[in-house]
Parts: sequence; C-alpha cells; structure tokens
Amino acid sequence: MNRRTRATRRLSTRMLATGALVASALAVAAPALADRAEVKDPADATASLTDIRKVVIDHSPQRLLVKVRFTDLRRSSDGGPSGIGIFLDTDPDQAGPEFKLASGLQSGTDYQLLRVQDWKIVGEPLSCRHHLALDFADDVLRFRAGHACLGAPDAARVAVKMTDMYDGSHPVVDWLGERRSFTGWVTTD
Repeated sequence: MNRRTRATRRLSTRMLATGALVASALAVAAPALADRAEVKDPADATASLTDIRKVVIDHSPQRLLVKVRFTDLRRSSDGGPSGIGIFLDTDPDQAGPEFKLASGLQSGTDYQLLRVQDWKIVGEPLSCRHHLALDFADDVLRFRAGHACLGAPDAARVAVKMTDMYDGSHPVVDWLGERRSFTGWVTTD
C-alpha cells in the first residue's frame, strides 16, 4: 500500500464517519411534522401470519396513502380470518380518530371507510373516494383516500390494529406500537 492509497482510505473513512454523524444528527433534529412517515413494528404477534411489521404514511394535497407491511399476507388462510382497522386522526383539536378503515386481510374481503367518535363507529359507511388493495406478493396493504374525502386536513396521523381470529376464544391482536397509539403527525406538502 502506497502513501496515496493510505491517504485515500483515511479520507474515505473520515467522509463515511462524517456522513454517518450528519445523518444521525439530521434524524434526531427532524421536525415533528412531515409529509411522509415510516414506523416499524417489532415481531410481537408471532402467533399470527399477519403480524404488523411496518406502516408508511404519505400525505399530499390530493390524497392520504397508508401502507401496512405484514409478516406473511396470504390470499386465503387455513389459520382463520384476520382483519385490520386503520384509525385516521385528522383534527389535532379533537381527541382520538375521526375515521376508521375496516377490512379483512384475505382475497375477496370487503372494506369500508367509516366515521368514528370516541373510537366507536358512528353513522353509515362513507361513499367518498377511497381505495384498498392487498398485495400478497409483497405482503402489503395499500389504502388511499382522497383528500376531500377526509375533510381536506392539513395533518393526519394513524393508529393501526390487526385482529387474527384463528382461535376465536383467543384472538391475536396487534397494534402498531402500543394500544391506541398514533404515529406522528404527517402534513400535506
């Protein structure tokens, strides 16, 4: 190894260390509000194939997109049905969520977007623009709601709950984080 190679290696090492330091400082100094958020969830519902592993929220002036990644999302399951509730909080001045998306997690299941008050459904399902897709190859659920459908909020946050009914007397329940806990607020661009 010659002098030039050693100097280049030292410089590369310093640049990597500096880059890592800057990246970690930016991660700590990130604002509480953003237009996109990603939250990972540990393997804490291992008795279920549909253990929540990660949730991504993307909020723009046109729509709110929520992606939920699972351990093993299947078209059909011998292990019994499972479902999901995605609770949307769109009003920072009100306690709790204003909307809930309810859906099964197997092929052919239906979904509904509902109004919620005190974590309970109120009224009839909404007919405004929203869509849900289950991607079994990538183990991902994608939920999209038009911005106007949700009252054109400046910010939103979500709580996610999966329920696996393999054994109806002992259902497996998995919340993203703690029970009824929300992600951080995500603003529009």
